[in-house]
Amino acid sequence: MSSPATTPASLILLLCASSQLLADVHLIVGTPEQGGQFTSVQTAISTIPASNAERYVIDIMPGIYTERVFVVPDRVTLRGMGASPNDTKLTYFETANTPPNESTVHASTVVRGKDFVAENLTFENSAGQNAGQALAIYARGDRSIFNNCRFLGWQDTLRSESGRHYFFDSYAEGSVDFIYGKGQAYFENSTLFAKAPGYLTAQGREQANETNGYVFKNSTIMGSAPNGSVYLGRPWQAYSRAIFIDTKMSSIINSAGWQTWSGNNHLTSYFAEYNSMDLAGNPLDVSARANWSHQLTDLEAAAFSKEVWLAGSDGWNPIAEILPDPSADFDGDGDRDGRDFLVWQRDPGIGNLADWQANYGVPALTNAFAVPEPASCVLIIALLSSSSSLWRCR
Repeated sequence: MSSPATTPASLILLLCASSQLLADVHLIVGTPEQGGQFTSVQTAISTIPASNAERYVIDIMPGIYTERVFVVPDRVTLRGMGASPNDTKLTYFETANTPPNESTVHASTVVRGKDFVAENLTFENSAGQNAGQALAIYARGDRSIFNNCRFLGWQDTLRSESGRHYFFDSYAEGSVDFIYGKGQAYFENSTLFAKAPGYLTAQGREQANETNGYVFKNSTIMGSAPNGSVYLGRPWQAYSRAIFIDTKMSSIINSAGWQTWSGNNHLTSYFAEYNSMDLAGNPLDVSARANWSHQLTDLEAAAFSKEVWLAGSDGWNPIAEILPDPSADFDGDGDRDGRDFLVWQRDPGIGNLADWQANYGVPALTNAFAVPEPASCVLIIALLSSSSSLWRCR
């Protein structure tokens, strides 16, 4: 590619037009006073065409939204706009006993679309402790990301059913099997909170050649359940798989760690730990763990990195989608300036100039004027004509 200093203006405009075609579409949910275009999350989702090529980013203003949410289109981002996930809640009372009695789809929020992203949100099923199965979320879209989210419920709170799912800086609470399903999920820097005696996981891998399972890394297990009354998991199916790596565990976890279910599923399932710790970070005594569970070696634990676990055949890397480069030098020219902001702004799920400033301060070349949206080419042309750096468009 020729340098921007020698790129014809007509080509620059063409590149800008192409970028505009791929630009994210933003919708706002909230009250009129909050600038909302919609007052319902589901109403906003219903405007997304089934064959959308762009990513639709739905900014949800702080508040409590009592509604069932179905995300069917691909490439949808739901983003809470509060200071924390506590400020924006999607909640609904929905149980397995709600007619028609098809428990797999009875969830407050259902995600079927691929490349889904949720950020800074709370997903809640408001059914109580004695309601039976009551999912806060049912996720089956491939390449889904849940960043800084909370999942509230009791039984079967979070169902990762199929596809690859990445949970980062998130919180899930419940009692019985409150993380379950047949998905290929990775939980990192997350907290599991057991509200009553029960089981954290009930993973559903059915065949030995299936790639699904649950991995928990650098996470914390705590709760209000009595000491020794909670198990890391139990085998829902014959080849269930759950692995805890570098995870802190409170005394609510039973010394056996794992529990059987029906038949001999525990003998063909794979339950493992590596470097389990107490809440203070001291090595945990695992000598009484179930003799059919595993304590991993360094080499074995490395095989369960997120890069390996989630890559699949397409090399998916969720970190590249949710975590900005801490250097903020996105065009690789050694400077942190307006050009970096423009590249950063085009990434899926990225916010506006205020978000940039909160992370990196005011970038050079944006002090005197507002940085335009991707469709605006005046500043882009000015930047290109004054720099020999390579220009990248999505």
